[in-house]
Amino acid sequence: MKSDLTHIFIILLFLALMGFLCWYFSSIVIYMLIALALTVAGRPIVNLLCKIRIKKISFPRPLAAIIAMVIIFGLFFGFFAILTPLISQEIKNLTSIDPQVITNGYYRFLSKFEDIASNQGIDVTATEMSEGLVLQLQALVKRLDFGNILGNLVGIIASVFVAVFAILFLTFFSLTDDGIFMKTARKFIPSKWRPNFSNIVDATSKQVGRYFGGVLIEMCIIGLINGVACTLLGVPDAALIGVLSGLLNVIPYLGPLISVCLNILISCTSMIPMSPAGIDVLYNIIKVVAIFGSAQLIDNFVLQPVIYGKSVKAHPIEIFIVIMAASQIGGVLGMIFAVPVYTLLRIVFKEFFGQYFIENAGQHEETGEGGKVAEIKS
Repeated sequence: MKSDLTHIFIILLFLALMGFLCWYFSSIVIYMLIALALTVAGRPIVNLLCKIRIKKISFPRPLAAIIAMVIIFGLFFGFFAILTPLISQEIKNLTSIDPQVITNGYYRFLSKFEDIASNQGIDVTATEMSEGLVLQLQALVKRLDFGNILGNLVGIIASVFVAVFAILFLTFFSLTDDGIFMKTARKFIPSKWRPNFSNIVDATSKQVGRYFGGVLIEMCIIGLINGVACTLLGVPDAALIGVLSGLLNVIPYLGPLISVCLNILISCTSMIPMSPAGIDVLYNIIKVVAIFGSAQLIDNFVLQPVIYGKSVKAHPIEIFIVIMAASQIGGVLGMIFAVPVYTLLRIVFKEFFGQYFIENAGQHEETGEGGKVAEIKS
């Protein structure tokens, strides 16, 4: 019993140390994760090119890695090349709006609010409310330190440059030397735990790979549903709305809320010049909310149970608690990576501590041969 407790303590201490190092060097870990994802996407291309042989000369793997990276980043740039005209058109819509239309609508709204306030015995006029809002905006502008904003912008640009260089560097060598990340990490693992490490890597790669594949499919389906529905109902900028809704859907729970607010704004900026009275704008808002509400129901009750249930084998309540906890720790980025990290932790604990929770061999099933990670049946 004492040896078991010592064993558990040592493992927990080691895991805590690894967790602290990952948190402390979180930016490097993120670069490695992105590079690993790009490696997974580019590996089939590299393997295919390396099969090419001209007489006895095989295709150089470094050159294959470069070609794979060019193809992957070419797809990214192609995607943004398609998205850029849509954004440019939205900017034109914003610049074409007559400020007088906004002002008239604003005063009409305040006048209606003034009537409601008057009926409730509140003595406030539209002019007073307008002046109060202007004063608040002026105070907000005064509090903005444009020197700090410029300095932060320069810092952001420098950080992006470093991130892109690091990701390209890591991706290239990862494609050139397949499995270099795992080989490097394995060197820092105590020799007696290396078989466990191999089991964890195998099980995690399968489950996390299925999860991210499911998330990608989910994004495409949600974007397609919203884009097609907006097109059929005559909502302006339907293509841009579809793309943004699909991209933002990667953020659990919070993403759809941001998406609907942003896309209402996008569609309304196109409607304002055509509908000074604002009636069509209101109908447009109702359409967008109805479309996004329907898509979210499909996502919550059809897509997410399949993705979370089959890929990571976790209950929706369990996933919800994990994502909320991750949002407190890492914000939006924490919410995006909450499920993969939680999946990894579950596999780690099953590998090292599974024998303490399984009463007999009939209660679990092996995920592979040679003592692979045991999956406890839910």
